Amino acid sequence: MLSGRGLYKRIRGYIVRLGVPILVPRRKGWRVTEQQERVERFSKELREGPPPSERSIKEILDTLRPQLQQLLSKQIEMARTELIPVARQAGIATGLLVVGAVFMLLFLVFFFLTGMYFMVEVFGFPYWAAAGIDTVILLLIGGGLAGAGANKLRTLDPKPHRTIAALQENVEWVKGQLRP
Repeated sequence: MLSGRGLYKRIRGYIVRLGVPILVPRRKGWRVTEQQERVERFSKELREGPPPSERSIKEILDTLRPQLQQLLSKQIEMARTELIPVARQAGIATGLLVVGAVFMLLFLVFFFLTGMYFMVEVFGFPYWAAAGIDTVILLLIGGGLAGAGANKLRTLDPKPHRTIAALQENVEWVKGQLRP
């Protein structure tokens, strides 16, 4: 069984491992650690709350207005920085759709005219049947490219999640400040 100094060392070791502020022995009595003093001071402030103010609500709101304006401008700036990468990706996806459409219009007109004449000469199809087959093939390719571009646009998430969360936090804080 431990007693005296040995027991103190064992208990102090457990407490230090748990991260709890402890009292440190000195020659005459005990002294409080800095960490424990800060915790006590902070707890006291939390229990007592802020000191009462002699200012009117109008004066308080007048002092809050510039801070709220600055906060709002920072929120807008944060939303911009959050939305720029999404807008860039949306621009790339839209560009892919446009380039794909132009490419299909120019290239495939000549390709399918060639295919139509090939079917008439080699297989002996009438011109209307060769044109119908070319039209179906053109529809399948165009639909595939348009679907790929549309799927890429659907996967984008344009919501600025961090900005929305920060704004909600700020609204809750302001509500808390205005409550008695």
